[in-house]
Amino acid sequence: MFIIVFVALVLAGGLAGLVYLWDFSRASRYDSLFLPATDRRAQRARRVTGMYVRDYTRREDDLVG
Repeated sequence: MFIIVFVALVLAGGLAGLVYLWDFSRASRYDSLFLPATDRRAQRARRVTGMYVRDYTRREDDLVG
């Protein structure tokens, strides 16, 4: 029983990761970089790829290390 629950959790985590990658790829593919970001998906994709490097304010989702 423990193995079944563990496998289900691993599959759910893998599926969630694939959904996030799919959403990121769609947001970054249809984003025109010379215009302001149109929605939160485009803003998140730009932040992940390093487009907002001049923003020096610390946010709650920044990595500290």
